Formats: sequence, C-alpha cells, structure tokens
Amino acid sequence: MIAKSFIIQDFSSYSDIELLQLLERGEMRALGEIYDRYRQEVYRYALTLVKIPEIAEDLVQDVFVKIWEIRQRLEIKQSFRSYLFRICHNRAIDINKEIASKHHLVDQLVYHYQIATDTELSFTQEELQRYDELVEEALSTLTPQRRKVFDMCKKEKKSYEEVARELEISPNTVKAHVSQTLALLRKYVSQHAGISVILILLHKNF
Repeated sequence: MIAKSFIIQDFSSYSDIELLQLLERGEMRALGEIYDRYRQEVYRYALTLVKIPEIAEDLVQDVFVKIWEIRQRLEIKQSFRSYLFRICHNRAIDINKEIASKHHLVDQLVYHYQIATDTELSFTQEELQRYDELVEEALSTLTPQRRKVFDMCKKEKKSYEEVARELEISPNTVKAHVSQTLALLRKYVSQHAGISVILILLHKNF
C-alpha cells in the first residue's frame, strides 16, 4: 500500500509500478506524473508513425486517455514504456486507416504538408518499399501514352513543352495526362496504404 500518495503531491520520485497502483485507484495526479514522464517519448514515436505534428499531438492525447480508461485492467507484461508505445502504435493504425478512407481528410493532410515546409519527415525502409510497389501498381494501369508522358515529366524531369514537342501533342494535353495520373496515384495510394506512404508521394513531388 502506498499511503504517502495522499499527502504528497510530488510524484516525481515514484516508480512506474507505484504510479500505476495509484492510477488504478483513480488518482488523477498519478496520471499527470505519467504524462509528464512519458509525453515527449510517446510524441516522438507517434511522429514516426503519422508524420504530421498536429496528428501526433492528438495521438499522444489518445494514448493517455486510453491509459486512464483502462486503468483498472492494465496488464503490463514488459516495461510500461513498451506498453505505451504499443497503444500508440495500435491507435496510429486506426488513425491512418481513417484518414486514408476519407478523401476530405487526405486533402487536409495534403494541404497541411504543402504549407508545413519546415516539417522534417523520415520514412522506414518498409514504407519506402510499399510506396514503390503501390506507385508501380497504379502506373501499370495507365495507357502506354499516358505512362510515357508521366515518365518523361516526372522521371526524366522534362517540361510540358519539351514533352509536347517530342510526342507531337499540345502542352495542355501533356498537363492533362500528368494531372490525371497524379489524381490516380493519390487515390490508389490512399485506398491501399496509410498516411506515411501518402506523404512519401507528396515528398517526392508527385
């Protein structure tokens, strides 16, 4: 029993186990100490999962709200830090699926990314590999002409005017091919992957 918790407001010297015992009894101040102790770590981890700071902040709040909600049935088999990260990871999956399934949320994400030029992004090897796979799958559905136009503009970095001259079509036709292909890519990726892969698409200026 930790009787001292009810007369001392500073819980900074308490162990995680002591804090969790207090939390189980409904001691809100114990949650405050847990939040102060782990918020930055959980935020940094959340940011690797969802990439956008505002979404990561919301994810952090969700994690600690969840801890409060399940305080009487917590089962910590490893470290409490690992337990928090697991909750964060599972919630991030739900958030990514939710955003990817709602086009208006994807549009908000795109807008945020375009104006947040100082946001530092990092992607895992798995995310990059998944991105490459999805882009190739989407591009394989294009007509030969549209695929050629897109490759010339985006991979060979040629201007619309250069591509138009080489293919003997108008620059507006080139622009239309590229715009429609970009729309296809965004839709395809949003239907088959999470936010991280969508951001790779944006990060590569596709």
